[in-house]
Amino acid sequence: MRLSSLRRAALVCAGLAMLVPGAAAMAQAPVPVYPAPPVIPPPVAVVPTAPASPEAAEIGACLCLRQAVDALGAQMAGGRQSYDQTVSELSRLDAQLEQERGSIDVNNPVAVARFRQLLQQRDALYRRSSGPALSDVSQLVARYNARVNEYNARCADRPRNPALIANVQATLTCPPP
Repeated sequence: MRLSSLRRAALVCAGLAMLVPGAAAMAQAPVPVYPAPPVIPPPVAVVPTAPASPEAAEIGACLCLRQAVDALGAQMAGGRQSYDQTVSELSRLDAQLEQERGSIDVNNPVAVARFRQLLQQRDALYRRSSGPALSDVSQLVARYNARVNEYNARCADRPRNPALIANVQATLTCPPP
């Protein structure tokens, strides 16, 4: 019995000896890199949300109206600033024309041409200030006033629950103004 176990041990050692040179060669061979398996997110449970209360819906509408009023107010301020710059430039050109009118040499064609060019600039600016620029500002003011009136009629001076306002604000999405 002892001989057979020694034989087995010798065979195992001989087998291992044969594997060792192969193991050294395998250790030096590059290890293939396999891509990581795709990560599949766990399914998301859909939790039905309770329908918004009428008060929450009204608060959301008022908050969106307030955003629209603020956006239109900014547009109106920008339009008004642009119009004011146009009117200011018109006043500057009027003053320059008055100054040059008193001192122009009517016998000098270059001075007369310069005065006419200045007068044409002033006339073009006047047409713009009394036409498209004024119309644009008037339309902005009318849109702003309409939204402010709507907000005041629907939302102003209404007691609201501050906690409900905070909840509605946290998930508020408004259409563009």
